[in-house]
Amino acid sequence: MRRALNRLLREPLAHFMIAGFILFLLVEVFASDQNLSNDPREIVVDQTALTHHLLYQSRASDATQAQATLEALHPDGREQLIADYVTDEVLYREARALGLDENDEVIRRRLIQMLDFATQSSLENMTTTSQAELEEYYSEHASDYKVDPSITFTHVFLDARKHGREGAVLLAKQMQDRLNTNNVPFDQAPRYGDRFLFHRNYVDRTHACIATHFGADMAGQVFRLSPSADRWRGPFVSPYGAHVVLVTSILPSRIPDLEEVADLVREDARRVKLDDARRAVYEKWTSGYTIRCDLSDEGRDR
Repeated sequence: MRRALNRLLREPLAHFMIAGFILFLLVEVFASDQNLSNDPREIVVDQTALTHHLLYQSRASDATQAQATLEALHPDGREQLIADYVTDEVLYREARALGLDENDEVIRRRLIQMLDFATQSSLENMTTTSQAELEEYYSEHASDYKVDPSITFTHVFLDARKHGREGAVLLAKQMQDRLNTNNVPFDQAPRYGDRFLFHRNYVDRTHACIATHFGADMAGQVFRLSPSADRWRGPFVSPYGAHVVLVTSILPSRIPDLEEVADLVREDARRVKLDDARRAVYEKWTSGYTIRCDLSDEGRDR
C-alpha cells in the first residue's frame, strides 16, 4: 500500500491534483471570512480577504508571497488596496444581484482563462527535467539543434555608385593583384577600398547572413572557396559593387554536443513535458463528463 502511494505521489498529475485541492481549501478559507456576517450588505475586510484580492490582481498562485506583499505595503498602499477591494466587491455583488453572471459569455471566457492560467501556473511550478530526460530528449531531437555552416572572411569593397559597375569590377581586379603582391593580412583590409554599407569583417557568419548583406549569388560563391589566410580572391559582384575577399575559415554544418545547447534543450524538453502534463489534466477532467453530440436540425432547435 505504501509503495503504491509513493508511486502515485511521483506522478505530475497527482501533484497537480494535490495542489488544486490545497488551492481549493485556501479559497474556501478566504471565502468563509466574507460569510461570517449574515448581512448581505456588509463587506468584511480582513487579512485573508486582501490576500485573496492580491492573488487575483497579480494572477499568481503563491498565497505566502501575496501575504508577504500585503504585510510590506506602505499604509497609503494598504488603504488604496482596501478601497480597490471594496469597490470590486460592491460591483461584484451588485452585478450578481442583477443576474449579470447568468449566461454571460464574457464571464464564461474569464472563468475558462482563470482555470487555464491556474492549471498552467501550478504545473510550471512542478515540472522539472532530469538529466536522463534531457539526454533522451536531445537524442530524439538532435537534428533540431543543427548548426548551420559558417564562414570567416574580410573583404575590400569598390563602390559601384562611385566608379560605375564595370569600373568597380576593373578596380577590384587591380586591387586583388595589389593585395596579393603585398601579402596584405586580414587585419589590414580596412586600409583599402571604399566604405561598405555593412561590415568589413565577417566572423563565423551563416550563409543567410552573408546573402542578406551581399546577395545570394555572392554568398554561394564565397562559401564554395577553399580557406586561405594569404590569398585574396575575386572580384565578386554584389548589388552594391565589387569585392575582393580573404576567406580564412569555413565551418561545415554540424550537430553540437549536448553541453553546448543544454539550456536550450532543457527549456524545450520542459515545455514538451509541461504540454503533456497539461493535456493529461484536461483529459482527466473531460473523462468525468458524458459528451452527447447532436447536430441534427431538431437538436439545433432545442
